[in-house]
Amino acid sequence: MKSTVIVIGAGIAGLSAAYTLSKRGIPVKVLEASRRVGGRMSTDILDCYVIDRGAQFLSSEYPLLLSYVRELGLDVSLRETSQVNGVVRDGKVRKARTGNALDALASGLLSLNDWMKLGWQFGSRRNQLLSLPLNDYSQWEPFDTETAARWCTRAVSATATDYFLEPMLQGLYFQSPEEVSKSLAFAVAAFGMGGGKTLTLAGGIGCLPEALAARLDVTLDARVTSLEIGDTGVVVEAGDRRYRAEYVVLATTASVAGTLYPKATMHERALLATPYSSNITIALMLPCGTPLPDPLGDVYGLLIPRREREVIAAVGIEANKCRDRAKGGQLLHVMLCGEASRRMLSLPDAGIVGNSLPELERYFPGVSDLVSSYRVYRWPEAEPLSAVGRATDIARYRAWGEAARRRVILAGDYMSMPFTEGAAESGAWAGGLIHSFC
Repeated sequence: MKSTVIVIGAGIAGLSAAYTLSKRGIPVKVLEASRRVGGRMSTDILDCYVIDRGAQFLSSEYPLLLSYVRELGLDVSLRETSQVNGVVRDGKVRKARTGNALDALASGLLSLNDWMKLGWQFGSRRNQLLSLPLNDYSQWEPFDTETAARWCTRAVSATATDYFLEPMLQGLYFQSPEEVSKSLAFAVAAFGMGGGKTLTLAGGIGCLPEALAARLDVTLDARVTSLEIGDTGVVVEAGDRRYRAEYVVLATTASVAGTLYPKATMHERALLATPYSSNITIALMLPCGTPLPDPLGDVYGLLIPRREREVIAAVGIEANKCRDRAKGGQLLHVMLCGEASRRMLSLPDAGIVGNSLPELERYFPGVSDLVSSYRVYRWPEAEPLSAVGRATDIARYRAWGEAARRRVILAGDYMSMPFTEGAAESGAWAGGLIHSFC
């Protein structure tokens, strides 16, 4: 008799786990607490605006998610975004094309000395960096020895930390280089070294988890309240229903998993204690005919370093991601930094927007008078904090888990790289591990 599996959580990690198991012929059921799949990888459609609620893009360096895109027939919807991004320095937008290292020097973002030192830091490790998987954070354990800030300030300069490293880590993960391990900084740099291109899906990034869910047995509005773990299986309680399975994939955030799984071992507790950064993203809808300021006409992502910012870490110009995001108009995704997001989570929507527009006016003059509508997305747990030690803890858990044959397997964004491809990889790993037990 084939083993049965319950997956708790229908974010991309849980869906990836279930899809991996389903393809291998193992009966699997997914329980999701909310009324939609995808978690932070989801999309709202409002009139003619397509709004990616949390996760914003894919990459040509995402092998697992792109394999799902092809298998599900979504490759016809795959689009390459504008590969031009900008970083503010001294009040001016410094443009850089994805994968073009010279642009950081030519634009004035970095001095010649800092540019050469950074080039040496990454270039001297090129072969090693390109040999490591960009979706399996456990493989980056050799770099998990100090914070990104300590490494960059020592090896390059404090200015490089503030204008190269900090805006990237804050704009993508809402975390400071003082909070983040060097391993994540090197992994993110490897995307550019490998020639990665930023991609998206026409119709929104949420199309992918929705297509996965359509192939699976998913029950929505099924909040799991307890797990009873025995020698031969697990009883999962969700509302007035009880489900029995031989194995469970716990594919939620670390905090939810810790609540459901209080009898975790030492290896598991270290990861279940992972804290998260917070984020607030404001989707500003601008009417048809709204032009972009000249410096930003071809820019997709604008990063604002801490030396330049008040509350905004990044702005996504969505029409330059994919034209379908704002047919005829403009859609701006204004992403607040982690600290400002935590501070403003409890404010009403109007207060959050009001606190953000004055700073946005510096880069989009007159935008306050052009906003036709807006939507505010709050993510108290936006991204798992990649502090020093997390890659090491994941590596230890995986080595231990393969031998321990546990009934409950952990998956989720905190169990691999802190982005969608990493979360999906953690789910695929969990599914593969259970398959090896069966």
